[in-house]
Amino acid sequence: MNVGGKVTDEKGIGLPGVSVQIKGTSIGTVTDANGNYSISVPDNMASSSLTFSYVGYASQEVAIASQKTINVKLAPTAGNALNDVVVVGYGTQKRVSITGSVSTIDAKNIENKPVLNAYQALQGEAPNLIIQQTNLNPGSDVTVNIRGVGTLGDNTPLVVVDGIVGGNLNTINPNDIASVSVLKDAGSAAIYGSRAANGVILITTKAGKLNQKTTVSYNGSYGIQDANVLVDKVPAWQNAYYKNESLVNSGLSPAYTPDQIQQLKDQGDGTWDIEHLLRTAPQQSHNINIAGGGEKSAFYISAGFQDQQSNFIGNGGEGSKFGYQKYNLRLNQTNVMGKFRTNFILLYTKTRNKTNSVGDNNIFADANRVPHNFNWQDENGNYLTNPFASQYNEYGVLEKGGYNQADNDEVFGSFNGQFSITKDLKLTGEFGGTLQNNGTFFRRTQVNYLPSGVYGDDRSVLDANSKSQLFNTKVYLEYGKKIAEHDFKVQLGASSENFSQRGFQLQKTLTDQLLGTPTTGTIVDPINSNNSIAINSNSLQSLFGRLNYSFKDRYLLEATARYDASSKFAKGNRGSFFPSVSAGWLISQESFMQSVKNTISNLKLRASYGVLGNQNVGNFQYQTTYFNYASAYGFNNVPVGGAGTLLSNRDLTWEKASTLNIGLEAGFFDNTLTATFDYFNKVTRDILQPRQDIPTIFGAATPDFNVAKVRSKGWEATLTYNLRGQNVTQSFSLNVADNQNKLLQLSGGATEQIINQDVFQLLRRVGEPITQYYGYQTNGFFQNQADINNSPKIAGNAVVPGDVKFKDLNNDGVIDAKDKTVLGNPFPRYTFGFTYRLAVKGFDLQLFIQGVGKRETFLRGELVEPFHYGYGATVYEHMTDYWSPANPDARYPIFANIGSPSNTNNWRTGSDLYKYDAAYARLKNVNIGYTLPQALTQKAGIQRLRVSLIGQNLFTLSKLKFIDPETSEFGNNVSTGSSSNSARQYPLPIFYGAGLDITF
Repeated sequence: MNVGGKVTDEKGIGLPGVSVQIKGTSIGTVTDANGNYSISVPDNMASSSLTFSYVGYASQEVAIASQKTINVKLAPTAGNALNDVVVVGYGTQKRVSITGSVSTIDAKNIENKPVLNAYQALQGEAPNLIIQQTNLNPGSDVTVNIRGVGTLGDNTPLVVVDGIVGGNLNTINPNDIASVSVLKDAGSAAIYGSRAANGVILITTKAGKLNQKTTVSYNGSYGIQDANVLVDKVPAWQNAYYKNESLVNSGLSPAYTPDQIQQLKDQGDGTWDIEHLLRTAPQQSHNINIAGGGEKSAFYISAGFQDQQSNFIGNGGEGSKFGYQKYNLRLNQTNVMGKFRTNFILLYTKTRNKTNSVGDNNIFADANRVPHNFNWQDENGNYLTNPFASQYNEYGVLEKGGYNQADNDEVFGSFNGQFSITKDLKLTGEFGGTLQNNGTFFRRTQVNYLPSGVYGDDRSVLDANSKSQLFNTKVYLEYGKKIAEHDFKVQLGASSENFSQRGFQLQKTLTDQLLGTPTTGTIVDPINSNNSIAINSNSLQSLFGRLNYSFKDRYLLEATARYDASSKFAKGNRGSFFPSVSAGWLISQESFMQSVKNTISNLKLRASYGVLGNQNVGNFQYQTTYFNYASAYGFNNVPVGGAGTLLSNRDLTWEKASTLNIGLEAGFFDNTLTATFDYFNKVTRDILQPRQDIPTIFGAATPDFNVAKVRSKGWEATLTYNLRGQNVTQSFSLNVADNQNKLLQLSGGATEQIINQDVFQLLRRVGEPITQYYGYQTNGFFQNQADINNSPKIAGNAVVPGDVKFKDLNNDGVIDAKDKTVLGNPFPRYTFGFTYRLAVKGFDLQLFIQGVGKRETFLRGELVEPFHYGYGATVYEHMTDYWSPANPDARYPIFANIGSPSNTNNWRTGSDLYKYDAAYARLKNVNIGYTLPQALTQKAGIQRLRVSLIGQNLFTLSKLKFIDPETSEFGNNVSTGSSSNSARQYPLPIFYGAGLDITF
């Protein structure tokens, strides 16, 4: 017998995705886009009932009683989304009872994004979850921090996957993620104590459900990546003209005659540029899962394959193209045996990342520096060199110069057993961890050039391997009880983490050119060969407890305490106590709010304060350790080995962060419109970093010390509006956040530290942000000789009209170091994400915009300085806005040759001439889909079939036009500053493709 009908919400509008199931069986279906359903009921079950369930609505059960049409109207649960269950540390809580700052990201926000790294799918989805990519090459890691940079040391947040710490979010299949919880303040994160100072990211992966009909689902996408090259060289004849101009401006003779310039114009441009090193490259993702469950068990099995080929030409000379592949196989099994419930998760991941043998920085630098009249190859396919190419031809390197291949195998496992001693008392034990086997194989092969030059004549082969294991064991007891209007829950437990790693590395030179194997003359490189490298181990032993209390379901209190002992510190300094307390007031539940309940459906005030810890430093620093120098010094022209010493610090101990958080949550018009706002203030003290007050003459590197103090404060807000009509459903979601930091203390009582960055500097000054760009502030250009005579200048700098003028900030008539000032902040502010969703019958649209409202970046290199320091010989189109009497307000000064007074004044003097506005807004993802009518697909045994068009990184709005504004030279550890940004990054790939989703 077939039973059908329609499921609607409280307004009579059809609800898609409602689960419809025959009670007590695994037979079920889901409603289509209009809320309609159809289910086949066996004759022996005609007297049974149908259950209707949907997130945010009260489940309903209706007797079949031989009815063929059953229409149901579901009522929203009180507070709707407030009753959703949110994953928090060591358990779950209803959203309404959470008193800390927690952002949640649902699977629907992650799905249908063509990314291989789950972090990329999270970018812009939660306020103050800041994700930046310093390298866009396939397989590259990202920089992640929560609420910005709050310490001079490591700012990396803790990642917990299915309750096990240390999970690898870089290798998890994004399609396997069910939800993400971002714990930001002490109230939410303190249960993780020493690991939580930088915040916590909790990942919950998908699982089967009890009494669920077995389903088989496939989703996949395929598309093309187009590398978005943002720079264009000027034509070769113009470049020659500009070179002449730079020489004449420097008092030198022109290098090109008019006839030579005309000859270059007639000849046209060659192929020596970035575009000819790139190709369009495919990217694909395929995922299949099987899920189901009975009365006592549930399972979820998934497999995935993801492949992102590189946009670089070539393949290293051995088969597969450059690029990144990932294979995932996962099992999640749950069993219920009376009072005992178990959950077992096993995940195997294999990744392969194959890159070129020379490095992206060299490839882009050499492609950029050579004028456009040269070619990579001649008509016979020979690789060419020229006077500007440093005797390298990167086209040949990519095609035949070898490769660097990383093959990583990872096994993640988790076993959770929960025993219900009574209905109020539960005992839980968890054991899990990660095993990794990481291998690297590097081979450089010889490539000969014409008319001269060679690459890879050392014919190096490197083979390295590293194995690691991380185990996590937890046991905790939980007691919950409600007495009258008092509701409380207590957790007490202990945990243990243990990590170990070791590996080896062997490098040989002068290997066989064809095979890469040892042959006559092969040499083992003693400096780069080690039979035991990266030996590391550490452990963390912990006790923790948490108390949750609520009165009348409107006054909420949570207290957390944790004690951690770390092997990274010496005895006497290993243990530390991390407490926190948080409280909440559900104002909307008060009697005086009932008159406005239809308007203000939810209003909650919450606050938290606590202390969190950070132990992110190298192992064994409290001990003096030794290492071997393979070539410490020379004796009789023979390298002699020796021993080196790493100094110790037995006083090393915990870095601690005290955090205050105040939050407000509001819902209006039955939570159709919801908003949250958080303010936070965090002070991190005893920051772990090397001391800066030890003179260079000391001659040895120092260990970390507890030396600095930083304040980080800011705010974050979210706004969501859901509009449901008869045929059209829309939602608008916006999150915005800001954070600022201030350095309160430096090591040794110093008030500031200046770090040289090639042509400019970085400043750390007490009372100001952690790291700032520092140098001279420009004041336009010298316009004429009278302007030169009447303006202050740097002593010894002979300037001409068109040279940079600097501001005399102290008004002493001279430009010197006393006039240097703060020029900008490299860290992003006003990060935001906006998502728009639309559903019209079977059609749906998702549009996602992400960006940064304020960030300055300093750039250097051939894309900034014309004819860069003698290494480069090119000018780009964006550089042609240079000073002349007819263009006095230009962006750049006159062209000048290296070594000239003008070049020294303009480009060898660190100033905001190198400064660029890196704020941006990016159309990150567009997904347009159509779901075929269920009445049609069910005839083929298909519950759901959706086809879609997908676009990624489609459009970027920014004042910075010639590089990707997202790329930053700063990672998560700012203890030693950064390498300067030369804008030599892999270009942003724009993806165009299609997707398919099928559920059987």
